[in-house]
Amino acid sequence: MIKFLEKLGRVVAVMLGLREKEQVEDAIRLADETFKEVLTYDLNAIKNMSLHDFDVFVRKLGYTSTYIEALAKLTDETALCYAETGDKPTMRIFSEKALLLYCFLNEKDKTFSFEREMIIAELKQQLSD
Repeated sequence: MIKFLEKLGRVVAVMLGLREKEQVEDAIRLADETFKEVLTYDLNAIKNMSLHDFDVFVRKLGYTSTYIEALAKLTDETALCYAETGDKPTMRIFSEKALLLYCFLNEKDKTFSFEREMIIAELKQQLSD
């Protein structure tokens, strides 16, 4: 489990690096591979999953708070990659799912996180624009 969490952290960092180098398609491919490995669903399936179904699915997995946080970061970075491509509808879908994950994390992890609250506020702001 720890190796898997480390891998998720590295994937998010690599995606950020690819996005900064304007290699967004490579970052999206990496996200697709990672989601398949972590959730057994590809990006398209996750994109087409309703928020309610995604919420039910993630809760049933029974992941720890640390795992949910890593998944939230991956989902948020995926949204940012889609924003870079100009695909605002898909960016919005993944931002909504990232917000859902961060809110679930707040429920699950009773420790207050200022950083998490800032991310939630940023996501809400993005989604209200």
